[in-house]
Amino acid sequence: MRSTADTRSRKPSGETPRESAGSIAGWIAAVAWATVILTLGTSLFSIVRTSATLDPWLTRFAPGISANGLYNLQVFVRRSAHFTEYAILFLFLNFGPLRGRPVIAFIVCVGCASLDEALQALRPSRSGTIFDVALDSSGAATMLLIAMPYWDRTRRSRHSASVY
Repeated sequence: MRSTADTRSRKPSGETPRESAGSIAGWIAAVAWATVILTLGTSLFSIVRTSATLDPWLTRFAPGISANGLYNLQVFVRRSAHFTEYAILFLFLNFGPLRGRPVIAFIVCVGCASLDEALQALRPSRSGTIFDVALDSSGAATMLLIAMPYWDRTRRSRHSASVY
């Protein structure tokens, strides 16, 4: 049973002011990360520009690597970044403002990936591809599969709490 003070501090949506502030903070974190992702999709981070920074680091960790090997290693690092960026975005959404709604968080990630690749297709120094949308989405999908048991447990506990 809730106290009178508890019910007075609730909004019509059923959220307390603290829960509402947490939701806003969750959206700010998710939007900030999406902004980072979209910034990484600009021409500032094209393969030509990042190779100037990344190649010296890669040759330091793999001395004597051929030019073709260096290119393949850079592509691997870039592909891994695609996967990881959207896995992190999914986590921000799923444990933040879209808590308990991982399918919606996944759809938001796919939408953000589609927007990112569409914007890249408009830039001469970048190439937006459906392959990259699939790669980005696979990062979010992996986190979705990992989060499913947690989501199911949360949903069951929420359902049992509403029964009483």
